[in-house]
Amino acid sequence: MSDSDALSTNSASGQADQDWAGKATTTVVGYVDTVRTATTGKALVASRAAVYFVAAGLVALVALVLLLLLLVRGMVVLTSFLPFIDSGEVWLAYLILGGLFSLVGMWLWKKKGA
Repeated sequence: MSDSDALSTNSASGQADQDWAGKATTTVVGYVDTVRTATTGKALVASRAAVYFVAAGLVALVALVLLLLLLVRGMVVLTSFLPFIDSGEVWLAYLILGGLFSLVGMWLWKKKGA
């Protein structure tokens, strides 16, 4: 056997060794990804959902407060047109909205017992 035959044989076996290492690495990485997806994938989805729900809840709370402020201010403006209310007095708006919220609360309380 000549030296060139020995070199070609060694390079062919070296190529096979490199392919084996690449295949083993790919297999190990595939198993690690599968285990990671099975163990932490659902936790990541749940944590993202929790963050989005908390953010949406905070936005809804701010929107509700602003809506209530707008409602009270609108009632003050509407009641200022009455002849017995001076401009800027809020007591009638508070009385009307308090009565409305009380009626809604009593209706919801009645529905709760059913």
